[in-house]
Amino acid sequence: MWRAVALVSCLATAVLAGCGADGGVVIGVRPGQPGLVTRLPDGDFTGFDIAVAQYVARDLGYRDDEISYTLDPSQADLVVGADPAHGRYVAGPYLVTSTEILVRAGDLTIGRVRDLTRKRVCATQESSARLVSRFGQRWKGTFLALANVPAACAPLLADGRTDAIVADAPVLAGIEAQYPGRFRFAGKPITTVRYGIGAGSAGLRDRVDEALRHMFDDGTWKQAVIDNLGVLATRYTVPPPLTRPAPGR
Repeated sequence: MWRAVALVSCLATAVLAGCGADGGVVIGVRPGQPGLVTRLPDGDFTGFDIAVAQYVARDLGYRDDEISYTLDPSQADLVVGADPAHGRYVAGPYLVTSTEILVRAGDLTIGRVRDLTRKRVCATQESSARLVSRFGQRWKGTFLALANVPAACAPLLADGRTDAIVADAPVLAGIEAQYPGRFRFAGKPITTVRYGIGAGSAGLRDRVDEALRHMFDDGTWKQAVIDNLGVLATRYTVPPPLTRPAPGR
């Protein structure tokens, strides 16, 4: 998740004026997040975040050939995956999920957070923060393998170099889909996570909120969950309430 969002300054004064270099819109996406953002061999992106970003951009008036993506939020006009609680102009949330635990399917020794006390865990610094706070720095130095992106943890779990991955549930579902039948979710959620879309002005944020509302209402959001979030489709059946209700509500 993008905790801090840097956006190009042109969005402070324009909504549809065409801030991208070619008059299109540049959308910041998160690397190494299976299920949310996956880069295809041809350079295109797919995933739940991409489905949301495409819908919003189209609703704002951009054609598909005017939409491009970047892994650098400082170069983006909109940034998906921003936390609505950590940004001045963040629309959404478009998903409320949780940080959870993924283990090998046959490992029955891990069923809750406290079972990780003496287990090898792979996670990003952000996802592991709650565990480090609970278990301490000695645990971090002995049992935690820090990864730049969650996707880097998948081969470590597959070949036994780590016992668990801690990451956001949609990402774990994406990793699980890449290793059919080999992994399972374990235990209860560790912490709640909200995904929003960072914008450069209050006006643009409100336009993005309206686009998300359209996506929620016409069924596209639900289909995007089914298409991209696999085993979590039965969990996320209803869109989350937007932080700012529509006028008159």
